[in-house]
Amino acid sequence: MTDMQYALMVFGQPASADHTCHALAFARAVVRRGHQLSRVFFYGDGVLNAREDHHEAWQKLAASHPCELVLCSASAERYDLEHPPEPFVLMGLGALMEAGVDSDRVIGFG
Repeated sequence: MTDMQYALMVFGQPASADHTCHALAFARAVVRRGHQLSRVFFYGDGVLNAREDHHEAWQKLAASHPCELVLCSASAERYDLEHPPEPFVLMGLGALMEAGVDSDRVIGFG
C-alpha cells in the first residue's frame, strides 16, 4: 500500500472532548501507519484548540510529525486569537481548499 496524504478539519471546541480526542487519535493513527498528515485546519469553534489550556497535545503532534496546524483567520479573530501560540498559524479558507487539492483524504471532526 502506498503512503497517503491526509488533511484534517477540526470544528469542535476542546470542551466537546469527543471531537478533539477523536481527531487527535485519528491523526496519531495516520502517522503511526506511515501516512503523511500535511495539515490540520481548525475552523469555527475548533480554533479554541489553540488556547493556552488546550494546545499541548496538538503541539506534541506537530513536534513529532511535521504538519501544519492552521487556524481559520476569521474564526480566530472572532475568538481573539490573532496571535496564536506556535506552531499554530493563521490562514484563510484558501488553505483548506489547498489541503483538499493536495491530499488524498480530508477528514472532518466536530
